[in-house]
Amino acid sequence: MELNTLETIGIDAIVDVLNLSFSDYIVPLQLNSEQLQAKIVAENIKLDLSIGVFSSGKLVGFMLHAVNKLEGQLMAYNAATGVIPDYRGQGLVAKMYDYLLPKLKVLGVSEMVLEVIVGNTAAIRAYEKMNYKIHRTVNCYGGTIAITDKKNSIKIKEWRDFEWDTFTSFWSTEPTWQNTIQSLNNSKEHCHILKAYIKNEPVGYMVYNPTSRRILQIAVASSHRRKGVGSQLVNTMSEAVNSKELFMNNVDDNSLETNTFLKNLGLLNKVSQFEMKRKI
Repeated sequence: MELNTLETIGIDAIVDVLNLSFSDYIVPLQLNSEQLQAKIVAENIKLDLSIGVFSSGKLVGFMLHAVNKLEGQLMAYNAATGVIPDYRGQGLVAKMYDYLLPKLKVLGVSEMVLEVIVGNTAAIRAYEKMNYKIHRTVNCYGGTIAITDKKNSIKIKEWRDFEWDTFTSFWSTEPTWQNTIQSLNNSKEHCHILKAYIKNEPVGYMVYNPTSRRILQIAVASSHRRKGVGSQLVNTMSEAVNSKELFMNNVDDNSLETNTFLKNLGLLNKVSQFEMKRKI
């Protein structure tokens, strides 16, 4: 067994091992090369900080890591970790961490974060042994929305630019890594932006990916919640993508308003994850 970084490994080879590693997962994950490349760009994944395990030159396990400055500190995000079935039970994930940690320390990374599906007891225990602790629970929604009546007092406009000073003023919770400001800036070409107005005052916004039909961010000013603003944003997105089947991942479980809103739309909590963090 040999360990090395992945910057010289082709995307197709990484995709093949990722898909085989997740083929029997609790929630099977399958990506194509284009989707993985988009993930690498959006999440700021660094292949020179992503580790592979090789057996006779063949990639059999991997760990993708991204690095960003968040909350005033340099953080690393475990974007995906997998080992193909024939090579499990050999402690390869721990070996990859042993290989990676010195590299992160040299860069000045102070904290690491990942998500793991609630119920994946083996993975949770393995990460706890590596000093990860549960930070919060996030929920992943999907389903068919119920269209609500339009309210003439709410105007929805398509927008071209992220106006983060305004948008973040509507927040009650922080997004997880995939939907941070940095990640959305990185993948702006794949994002559509909607702004909601009442009497020419901006009162809410949404960022979504029309291809995946996924809501990436949605927020409404606290003084204008429960007035139908969020519903009108979702309705507009649904019309734009010509589908009532929509998705939203990693909604903070502590945000009662957002979770209730999504459930009232008709979306179902398909799976929950623990966001776990550890200090370096």
